[in-house]
Amino acid sequence: MKIFQPMKSSVTIVSSDTKDNIYMVLNTGKSQHTGRAWSILRALVVVLGLLCVLLLIGIIVLLTKKTRDKTTMLPTNGGQNMQDQKFCFPRHTDTSYVKITPDYEDPLTHVTLCMRYKTKYSRKQQSLFSLATYSTDNAFLLFIERTGKFSLTVNAFEIYTDVVSPPDQWNSVCASWSVCGEAHLWLNDKSFDLGKISTRRNIRTKPIVLIGQEQDTYGNNLDIAQCFVGEVNDIYLWGHEGPTAVVTEFMWMKPSPSHGKFLISWRALNYTLSGHVLVMSSTTVCNHPA
Repeated sequence: MKIFQPMKSSVTIVSSDTKDNIYMVLNTGKSQHTGRAWSILRALVVVLGLLCVLLLIGIIVLLTKKTRDKTTMLPTNGGQNMQDQKFCFPRHTDTSYVKITPDYEDPLTHVTLCMRYKTKYSRKQQSLFSLATYSTDNAFLLFIERTGKFSLTVNAFEIYTDVVSPPDQWNSVCASWSVCGEAHLWLNDKSFDLGKISTRRNIRTKPIVLIGQEQDTYGNNLDIAQCFVGEVNDIYLWGHEGPTAVVTEFMWMKPSPSHGKFLISWRALNYTLSGHVLVMSSTTVCNHPA
C-alpha cells in the first residue's frame, strides 16, 4: 500500500532586499523609456518651431515682395503701364516712330538711358533712341552704325565704339553721360568706358524723343535708311548719371524708382504713335520682312 506524502513547496521566499532591487530595476527601465520619449518629444517640438519660424519668414518676404512690386509697377505720372508689352517696328519706313516727350524743367547735366531691343539686322544703320532739342537735333542719340557697332552722340559730339550689337536676340543696353564729358555704355551686363565727349554744355529743355527714327531736325527730317526695324521695350531715362545699382537693377529686369525720378518710365509712359508701329504683348511674334 502506497502512502502519499505531501510534495514539498517550490516557492522561493524572496527577501526584502531582493524585492527592493527588483523594484529599482523595473523603475529604472521605466525611467529610461520615459526619458527617451520626452527627449524625442522635445526634439519634435523644436523642429516644428523652427519650421513655423521659417514658414513665417517666407510669408513675410513674399508679401513684402508683392507689395513692393505693386508699388513700383503703378504709373506715377498718369502714363500707361507698358509692362509685358513691346513696340513692334515691322517695316522700313521714314514715317513710323514712337514719340515721347520727357517732362523736365531744368537743363540736364547728367543722363542715363536704358532700354531693350531686338533686331535681325547686323549691318544696317538704325536709330535706337533720338532725343532732340530746339537748338540741337542730336542732343542725345544712341545709334547702331552700318558696321553693326554702337555710337553715342551728345550735343552733336559723337563717339564711335567697338561694341557690336548682337542680331536676332533681345539685348539690354544702357548709356550714360555727364556734363564733365564722361560717357559709359553697358551691353548685356558688360561695361564699356567710352572716354570723354568734349562738351561742357548741358542738354536743353523741351526735348522730343523718337524711338525708331533719327531726328535730323527738331522732330522732323527723318531718313528711311536710318529707321529701326525690330522690337523695343523697357525704355527708361533718368536725369542723373547712372550709378552701378541703376544699371544692375535694369539688367536684372527690376528698375527701381528709389534711384531718382524717371524722365521716361516704361511703367508710366506717355507716348504717341505715328505710321505702322504695333503695340503688342511681349510674347507675341513681331513679323517683319525678310
